[in-house]
Amino acid sequence: MVTYYELGNNKQLNQIVVAGTHDAGITTGGSGVQTQTLNIMEQAKAGVRFFDIRIAAAVTSQTHASGRPVAELRAFHADDKVVMKLDRSNVMLKGAANPVDIKQSKLGAGAFGLGLTDMLQQARNFVHSDLGRNEFLMLKFDKCTNWALIADACRNVLGLALYKGGGNLNIKTLGDLRGKVVVLFSSSGLRELVGPTNGILGFKNLSAQGTGYERVYDGLQYYGKGGTSPFNPVSKIKQNIKKQSKLMQGAGATGNPEVIGMMYWTTTGLIESIKKRDDGMWDAPNVSKMKQLWGQGLGDFVKTRVSLPAANPLATAQQRRKYFPNIVMIDFADDAKCRQIRDLNDLAAPHLSGLE
Repeated sequence: MVTYYELGNNKQLNQIVVAGTHDAGITTGGSGVQTQTLNIMEQAKAGVRFFDIRIAAAVTSQTHASGRPVAELRAFHADDKVVMKLDRSNVMLKGAANPVDIKQSKLGAGAFGLGLTDMLQQARNFVHSDLGRNEFLMLKFDKCTNWALIADACRNVLGLALYKGGGNLNIKTLGDLRGKVVVLFSSSGLRELVGPTNGILGFKNLSAQGTGYERVYDGLQYYGKGGTSPFNPVSKIKQNIKKQSKLMQGAGATGNPEVIGMMYWTTTGLIESIKKRDDGMWDAPNVSKMKQLWGQGLGDFVKTRVSLPAANPLATAQQRRKYFPNIVMIDFADDAKCRQIRDLNDLAAPHLSGLE
């Protein structure tokens, strides 16, 4: 299993590189919809620490004993243009004791995925297990509906596993987050909560919101965005590299090393061409693999943030290492991909000095 705690109890989030999953709950659907094969527990064991999740309410074919329809909060993957939202009152929510009002979503395309309760139970069970008790997980909820119900489910299901420490997550240490599940809501989601957020933190994408980094902030502040044009299926790898490089130029312009950098290696782009490699650090026989990885986009990402001259290769390499992305988002997470990302934390300057 890929783990991170051994990097150091005092290591901050903005000082390490972890794997994240795009649309983490979509384990079914057609080839243009499905993004994962492993459930949340399996992804966590593989080494994923950051999960991108979208939740909507789907009315099931079941009927409650009271005669009310039964709805379930589930992950979904669909463009906003094909999602129809309807207000439904007096339905029974799966896992709840009393009827609730919901905003139901019907998908004209795309698919629903894993249920929210199941995902939360798996996240809780991972950090409570012998394998995961020293680790952490971060669940980022975005583009959701029924935010108050999602917050209730997170608090009720996660229980003691829910991180309630608050504060700026960018500078929190692995020791601070040990054995906890961090729940992050978008700004629009937080606005729908009434009263104290009670363990629900926020996230800000500095590349999308156009706001600056705040030292005092309850949540995570990152810079990055995925996706390529759905109307241009040609040269997806080049599209992704171009987009990520441009984003990282903007990230470098923030001028604050505490900002979390996020890079996307998707199956429609870079991650398809990353090959398996042995466990352990990059040693001499494997330098060619690192060069391949560098050429597939990691180099473009880092070089947009490093402007040092190459007069001192080791100094330049140390700066390259400093500006690796903190969160690498992938589709179809597995042990091999997560191991590659985890091992970026162990790269020494000599192994990077010869990369061009």
